[in-house]
Amino acid sequence: MNNLMLNVLMLKPYFLKELGAAMKSNYKREQILKEVPNSLSQNEVELILNHFKNECALTGKYHQVSLDHFIPLNWGSTAHKYAIGGNTYANIIPLDRSINSSKNAHNPFIWFERYGEKHGISIERWHSAIQYIAEKHGMSVFEYKNRVYACYSEILAVRWITHVNSRIELGASIHFVDIRNALIMNLNIPVVVETLGSIETKNAFLDQQTIDLVNQLKAKLEKDTKD
Repeated sequence: MNNLMLNVLMLKPYFLKELGAAMKSNYKREQILKEVPNSLSQNEVELILNHFKNECALTGKYHQVSLDHFIPLNWGSTAHKYAIGGNTYANIIPLDRSINSSKNAHNPFIWFERYGEKHGISIERWHSAIQYIAEKHGMSVFEYKNRVYACYSEILAVRWITHVNSRIELGASIHFVDIRNALIMNLNIPVVVETLGSIETKNAFLDQQTIDLVNQLKAKLEKDTKD
């Protein structure tokens, strides 16, 4: 047995688990990069860092700065369809690592509304960063923002219907939580089911009990919103 194998065997289970997670994460990242534009060059990285003076694009901090994919990589080919995202010059900005970690795979616009103030991000800096990213995409801020939201809605719809299809396939009935989640996400349930649902899911949503449940939950959410 060689020394490398001995060293691996001597690792504590915790570190073996961490190593396995890291390898899995790297593999997943490599698979995603096959689905999206992956053209970022070292020269472009230097251009980005020079533009922002090696500072966080959203706070101006210069410690603990890392490169961020503004549109998360795991939005994958869906983002590519909307001509946004990917590992590209237009989709990279430097961010404080804590902000990068917090932003994660969220819709960046929704994330800013919820957490921007907590991270000390001013409206001016946010708008400046969005202007920069939109221009790199050859779009107006309005067009870019609309594409991000349209892309995000499709991603939510796909995730939701995939979950529902799986439940139905396993013989489960439509659960009120699934319908409530769809309504909270502002998904057009009939359109999503008709477009992406399995035959079994489509039939389940034609059931009168399911139709009544959708209408009841929709009315309740509308009432709660007004109150």
